[in-house]
Amino acid sequence: MLLTLLALVIAAGVLVALGERTISAKPTCAGQTSTAQVAVSSEIEPVVQRVAAFFNSEHRQVDGRCAAVAVHAAQAATVAKALEQPQPRLEPPADAWIPDSSLWVDLARGSPDAARLIQPTGLVLAETPLVIAMPRPAAARTPVFGTSVGWQLLFPQEVGRPSQDLGLNVQYPDPTQSAAGLAGLIELKRIFGYGRPARSALATFALNAQVVPPRTAAGSLPWLETFARPPTGSEAAPLTLTSEQAVVAFDRSHPDEPLAVRYPAQGTFQLSYRYVLTTTNRVALAVAKAFEGALRSAYANAYVRYEGFRTGTGAGGTWPSSYGLTKAMPRLLPAPGPDQAGKELHAWHVLASHLSGPLPYKQLVPIGPLPGQFGVITRRQAIQRLAATGRTAPHAPPAALYGTLLAAYKQMVATYQPQYVNDIIVLTAGVENDPSDISAATLLRKLRAMVNPGRPVEILMVVFGVPKDLADLEQIAKVTNGKVWPVTSAAQIPTIFYRAFGRRICQPHCPNGSPRTGQPQSGR
Repeated sequence: MLLTLLALVIAAGVLVALGERTISAKPTCAGQTSTAQVAVSSEIEPVVQRVAAFFNSEHRQVDGRCAAVAVHAAQAATVAKALEQPQPRLEPPADAWIPDSSLWVDLARGSPDAARLIQPTGLVLAETPLVIAMPRPAAARTPVFGTSVGWQLLFPQEVGRPSQDLGLNVQYPDPTQSAAGLAGLIELKRIFGYGRPARSALATFALNAQVVPPRTAAGSLPWLETFARPPTGSEAAPLTLTSEQAVVAFDRSHPDEPLAVRYPAQGTFQLSYRYVLTTTNRVALAVAKAFEGALRSAYANAYVRYEGFRTGTGAGGTWPSSYGLTKAMPRLLPAPGPDQAGKELHAWHVLASHLSGPLPYKQLVPIGPLPGQFGVITRRQAIQRLAATGRTAPHAPPAALYGTLLAAYKQMVATYQPQYVNDIIVLTAGVENDPSDISAATLLRKLRAMVNPGRPVEILMVVFGVPKDLADLEQIAKVTNGKVWPVTSAAQIPTIFYRAFGRRICQPHCPNGSPRTGQPQSGR
């Protein structure tokens, strides 16, 4: 509480100083308002929102119009992909942009037209180095998480690091959505080296790493809430790549369960929040340039540090020493070249025939309560619309059934929530026809290694027809204490669904025979 009050007092004092020295705007602004839309990565949004409120309160005028800014959170990877198109389409639009890394700016400026549109201002609003983190009680029982931890700790067992033998559950940020994951991929590629063995190592890493999605749709870092429930007994300890700022936010909200953090021994990268102009509209551009002045203010720097970031010059935040973070800037690796991010992402994309980056599936609706909001509609309505309009593409890629099951199981274990039932319900023809996918035997071996009684996740499959690999599917489900229901008639589907949901009542000790049925409880 003292830390919070101190930061607020500092910020308020800076604001008073700014009011005395720099505010020359009118108390009100009559007339038409020109608003610049600013897209920002979600973790920096609270800072930019506060600065925007201050800027809007000044009632500035640009070309005779009232000037204002509107700030909205947007995933940097999504904005970069839109801006690199000949006709960028973003809703809301982005007249200015603050991504979490210049890697996205480099990717977005890949064409001459995009390079003319996307103009860095030279302003770095905030910085936050990357760290390797795990629950502190688990770290105390993990000798390898000592005073010196290298990037190799993130390797899966198949690439040469015995992470499973060490009792670690490495959760790697998705490089296609996370600057942390992308920067880490660049360093891992450097460690692997070049040539055929290096390409083989990268492919092995991509196909075996437990890649996890961002915590929020507008963010880029992994969800850390599961780290608040330290593993017990033989349960694997979670470990991930995240940022100093994410650690500060976690430790503030979990003061009795702080994280253990290590800066990679070889050096680390940092997330760098640069202010970029992304419009050709003359008035919007003028407003966005005026907002840059507010972002350069001492007031903005005060909130940057309060939220757990370093300033654009590297000054440390207001975190206590108990967080395990250094006030001095850690050793940084050389910044990647402007073309390096694109090359490594391309390599990541082409390793297999996947539907969404490195994943053998495409997520259409994220996991959450059915009545919860999904945009302007509920999650239930979104699923109903997909069910009503969805159809198989005429030239769909091969079905990587086993890889998809493994990815789903990894995600459910990584985001396990004990207050809910954590199940995977699969509707499938039971056909595996992707030659690059893992085999049923490999899936079985990986599931056996991952099954954890402390985090029970069942695979429940409704199989249309009787595929030749039905016995394999039954073994896969059995490993997770799940079940397979072959369906030969559409009339059977409602009954099977009720049976699948009815298993929630008997979990986690359901028999492999017919489950008890009943009113399904809310779950995931």
